[in-house]
Amino acid sequence: MAVTMLFGVGSRWEPLRLAGISHFLEHAVFKGTERYPDSRAVSEAIEGVGGVLNASTDKEVTNFWAQVPRQRLELAIDVLTDLVLAPRFDWEEMERERLVVTEELSMYLDQPAEVVQMDFDGLIWPGHPLARDPAGTRPSLRRIGAAQLSRYHSSFYRPERLVVVISGGFSPQRALGLLERRLEPALGAPRGAASFPALDGGSPSPLERAGDVKVRRRRAEQTHLLVGVRCSSYLAPDRWTLDVLNTALGEGMSSRLFLELRERQALAYDVHSFTSRHRDSGALAVYLATQPERAPAAVAGALAEIRRLAQEELSAAELGRTKAQIEGRLLLQMESAGALSDFLGNQELLTQEILSAAEVVENVRLVTAGQVQALADELLAGGGWRAAAVGPRVEREELLETLQAGASN
Repeated sequence: MAVTMLFGVGSRWEPLRLAGISHFLEHAVFKGTERYPDSRAVSEAIEGVGGVLNASTDKEVTNFWAQVPRQRLELAIDVLTDLVLAPRFDWEEMERERLVVTEELSMYLDQPAEVVQMDFDGLIWPGHPLARDPAGTRPSLRRIGAAQLSRYHSSFYRPERLVVVISGGFSPQRALGLLERRLEPALGAPRGAASFPALDGGSPSPLERAGDVKVRRRRAEQTHLLVGVRCSSYLAPDRWTLDVLNTALGEGMSSRLFLELRERQALAYDVHSFTSRHRDSGALAVYLATQPERAPAAVAGALAEIRRLAQEELSAAELGRTKAQIEGRLLLQMESAGALSDFLGNQELLTQEILSAAEVVENVRLVTAGQVQALADELLAGGGWRAAAVGPRVEREELLETLQAGASN
């Protein structure tokens, strides 16, 4: 079974000078709590019964979770509540952990696929907190210590930002009693005003219609590229249409991008599309890894597939296969207690509305081929296309010319 605690805080709420503090805090709580004095005691409590304990930080959510045998529900709740509500923030431990999170950042910076994502986000959301990577930067991490972490925790780890999800075989009445016993004393205690302002940067400003490209030269065998445009948020009415469009375009080996750019033209080994969606904005992007001299052709090929979606409706057969793929993938995810917790918890935290898997499937089934075509046309007509490249021998002007030619409808 899985116990998940999600807090509505991430990198978009951070002050620029302390970028990465949400992720640093996610690490810091594992270094010791009031009842589990050090990282060994924390990990042994869950791993000692065969369980798994972990956490993650994104731009709008920080997620702590444990998976344990169902007989160990009380232990999972006990450990997680102590982690998120009673961390110690020992000065020496925080100084050591700064080295760890800096090493994690260095690991990402060594990976071209991660770096191109960072550069692409900077192009899509320029000057906005959504452009920042949750890992932060080396200068910002040097500014974060025990005092800043404690203040940030007090400001954002508050009851109005918390959602708890339990999935698996358990008694709801017993689980509720355990949560109330552990959460109420801490969450009900008097709290001062938040010492960090709860600013999320507001909605991103509109992008200029003209295309833009960032090229970062790096010695490597391949060039890694992201090409994309802003799209709607996870609250928008057309989100189901976007799911169908993205799946048909670049999800899996039967997608248009894979069949055309890899199987037919052999332009790339890895090619796929994805969406990054937030409360008030989003991005649709295509990732490609290819030989440097073939980068313009690969970008042109990806944009041609998007243009084809805008010019021709999906056939009834392709539309049906795409919907079946979305439905089957979702139903398979629901067989995992952890995935089910994430599915329910993120909806409650981010949208304040929980749709069942069946309701999601029904919304997807209602999408028409005409709606997919209209959305593809809208994405091309709206302009604002961006491309980022990391690798050797890529010329910015050539890539920009390819982007501008391919993204016009």
